[in-house]
Amino acid sequence: MGKKDRDRFTSPETIKKIEKLEKSPQIQAQLQAVKNGMKEKVKSPFYIGCLALVFIGIITLRLQAFPLILIYLVWRFGSKYLKKNKEDIAKAYVDHFLCPVLKEILPETTIHYFERMDIDILGKLVYDSETYYSNCHILFGDDDKTEFCNMESYHYTRDSDGHERPVRDFRGQVLLAQFPTPIKGHIRIVPLQKKTFLGHKNYRRYGEKRKDEEELETESMAFNEAYSIFSTDDLFTRVVLDPNILDILTHWKDKMRVCLYMNNKYISLAFESQEFLFPTPRTQKEIDDLSLAGEYEKIQGKLADFYRLIDRIGEKL
Repeated sequence: MGKKDRDRFTSPETIKKIEKLEKSPQIQAQLQAVKNGMKEKVKSPFYIGCLALVFIGIITLRLQAFPLILIYLVWRFGSKYLKKNKEDIAKAYVDHFLCPVLKEILPETTIHYFERMDIDILGKLVYDSETYYSNCHILFGDDDKTEFCNMESYHYTRDSDGHERPVRDFRGQVLLAQFPTPIKGHIRIVPLQKKTFLGHKNYRRYGEKRKDEEELETESMAFNEAYSIFSTDDLFTRVVLDPNILDILTHWKDKMRVCLYMNNKYISLAFESQEFLFPTPRTQKEIDDLSLAGEYEKIQGKLADFYRLIDRIGEKL
């Protein structure tokens, strides 16, 4: 993405432009109609569920037979209905609140709400998780082919009875930009959870140093207390990670844990925000609170941080 496009994408003036667009009578009427339709979709499962329970009760009392079959049929068709209902709400949300905002800035942007980002990309960020889930896959229409998604990752443990249960390792956002570099292999910068009095470092599921990697120390004590660098290309890593980039990453730790993975094709970042951005609304109040500018503000800060880092790396190359 050229600097002009990036400035337009992250500038405070962008929010003002979107707010002005949203306040126009035509857009207001259109959005209110969409919200009304979404509210009906939110209410429908409750009413249908109540009717289904009454129906099952009446049939069971009269026939005194086949209650399990009835419950199974209601569950099967109800599940399909709920899934379709959820997809309809998501489509209305994406088509009328996300797409108009992002396309206003970058017209080629596309959103695949239930499509997952490449598992291989996610696995390189939170290396020791076993299962990865993502949604709200956004492909921005820029030269760097920037991608965004929400992500959760899990590993599994067994209790004393042998029952397996999931343990969440990560919940947050992933941003990726196609950014060719001469690096041989990869660079991983992982957040340090804690260090024991014996000096052992705990990275949770971000993963410790692997056999093909070297751990690099920097001259910044603050950075070394917050992160570790694992790299397969010592020379390139030291060229790229100058004091300015280390300072950017060090300051991010005060907001949330951040992990960086970089190879010869792309740069990716995982922001452990402990929440999903752009969730589909589930209540009437959440629908009433929707706004075009409000939805864009959720991601603008992360995009600004991401592009700032990419620009700094680009200057080093």
